[in-house]
Amino acid sequence: MARMYRSAGLALVLLALAPMAAIAEDTWDVHPYLSDKFTVGLGVFFPDRSFKIGVDASAPGFDRSIDLSKEFKIRSTERTESLEFGWRFGKKWLFRGQYFSVGGSKSATLDEDVQWGDYTFGAGTGVSAGIDVSITRFYFGYTIRRDDVQEFGVGGGLHRLDLSAFIRGQAIINNNPPAVAELSASTTGPLPNIGGWYIRSLSRRWAMTVRLDWLSASIDKYDGQIVNAAVGVNFVMTRHFGIALSYNYFGLDIGIKDTNWKGDAESRIHGPFVYLSASW
Repeated sequence: MARMYRSAGLALVLLALAPMAAIAEDTWDVHPYLSDKFTVGLGVFFPDRSFKIGVDASAPGFDRSIDLSKEFKIRSTERTESLEFGWRFGKKWLFRGQYFSVGGSKSATLDEDVQWGDYTFGAGTGVSAGIDVSITRFYFGYTIRRDDVQEFGVGGGLHRLDLSAFIRGQAIINNNPPAVAELSASTTGPLPNIGGWYIRSLSRRWAMTVRLDWLSASIDKYDGQIVNAAVGVNFVMTRHFGIALSYNYFGLDIGIKDTNWKGDAESRIHGPFVYLSASW
């Protein structure tokens, strides 16, 4: 149901922007990514996902994290809608935003014992598990150089991370008889980042884009690193509309000390992002 609403919202926004392309002249000299004030990218992200989590990693007897990619095969590509937005203000400044959410759940028969805190899910038992990751990125940048051919800038911002996981099945705690247990963990919070971007106009219709965000620090309840990068090309069909393809990568490797999650999380989310672009 949520996916249906997101798809409907995507269609409505594109319909709202369509008249702009219809009334615009079909002539321009500079690629719109280097000249226009606003840019929007709405499309579909096809990520390959890998997740590894640990809960109560400092507890006695806990010797490994749960590799959800290995134990439950939660890694196959599944499309998800994604949004990117850019706004230039002043002569040198810009704001950019990005949102995507990926996850999944599966059931499996365990090949070996899996420990979640004090609970042990034994080998040979049927267990289900799942994880959801949502990323909202806000970024303020300063343009160091911009002309009709290229643009380069640096800046910083925030990644808002929403991360949740669960595991359900027959479990043993403190050597008691097995019983059905459902355990979950979640965390949410902002993580600052620094980064840069580069745009190269290959012609008035074609442009290449590169961006990189990075963090490696101990901040509040998180300790670790985050990388968010993309490289792609954009083709302008009309003065205000184009199509684009980029390869996006998001890497997360952090320790967590939250009320609902004490442990660690490691994730790799990467794949092609195909989208329609609008600029004005």
